[in-house]
Amino acid sequence: MIRINARGAILTSVIALILVLLFVAQWKRNEINAWRGPHADAASPPVHHEDTKLDDVAEFKDDVAAPAVPDYSAGNSTLGFQAILALSQGTKWRVDGLHAAAKAAGIAVTVPQQPKWSEPFIKAFQEFGPVEAHGAAMAWLGHLDLLKFVIQNNWGSALILEDDMDWDVDVRKQTPPIAKAVRELTKSKKADTEPYGKSWDVMWLGHCSDPPPFKDEGKIITFADNTTAPIEKYRGLNPRVKDVIKDGQRIVHFSINPVCTFAYAVSYQGARNLLAHASLGKGGAFDLMLMHACQDKVLKCVSVNPEVFDPYFPAEGGASEVRAGDAGVDFDHEVGKAKGHTDNTLNSARCFAQFGETCLE
Repeated sequence: MIRINARGAILTSVIALILVLLFVAQWKRNEINAWRGPHADAASPPVHHEDTKLDDVAEFKDDVAAPAVPDYSAGNSTLGFQAILALSQGTKWRVDGLHAAAKAAGIAVTVPQQPKWSEPFIKAFQEFGPVEAHGAAMAWLGHLDLLKFVIQNNWGSALILEDDMDWDVDVRKQTPPIAKAVRELTKSKKADTEPYGKSWDVMWLGHCSDPPPFKDEGKIITFADNTTAPIEKYRGLNPRVKDVIKDGQRIVHFSINPVCTFAYAVSYQGARNLLAHASLGKGGAFDLMLMHACQDKVLKCVSVNPEVFDPYFPAEGGASEVRAGDAGVDFDHEVGKAKGHTDNTLNSARCFAQFGETCLE
């Protein structure tokens, strides 16, 4: 007859249950960390992915084969950031061109759906202080929403684009040396595994002007880049770029007077710092507020020259948006028929995708 030790059986069962619970807890923790990214565990390598928490997004999944080993470099499909986000109200010609350019360059762009703000809400925001113009208020709200989106997803970094942006088909070759220069400029720690480091808040990759500093204003990191457009063709608000940069060069420096938020990246902490500062509702248009925050050292800002991202301008004349509207013509349909132009971009991804040629004037 077998005698059962009740106390021993209970103790054995409890130990077995604890081991099972510890295994499940560790498995769930690993699963959550893989989704959340580098801030889930400081000892873990950065996790780059394009998943989001919200359902209302339109994501461009391009036909690029996934590498056998995950690519965390600045030359991956999100250019070394954890996401590339486009600020858009859904205008068809802009989004279609964005999609085509992303596919041509092999990058992944996510377009989060913007909230439908009511007119009373927009008016209240205007009266709150930042801007008086309706469109400028909408832009402010859009940028604030995307910054919250970055923080919500706990991304280590994100690149935010306006939806009419264009870039070179070789943009994935342009970003690795930029990342190296940013790390050198900001004196990033070797242990920091983020491609661009973490010692910055905002990185201006697309702007309409940020003149390089003079010798007494700050350091300039210069490096070779044979994908840049001829410097004599450079168009920007400040001509000093032509005095400092030679053909086949690009530079990185701390921001001096950046204008136009065509494309800017934020680190995780940068997104939090910028959102806190922007929520004060001061500083005029969003790009001017950001410029002053950089100048006042509220944010640690870095600029790239010549810029990597510039807006695509549809063809003028009968295909222009205003004239098409006056004539009762569908501009979204007409814009695809005539090639426009993109400044400062040697081989436009939009024009390559839509017309099979460049559109640098």
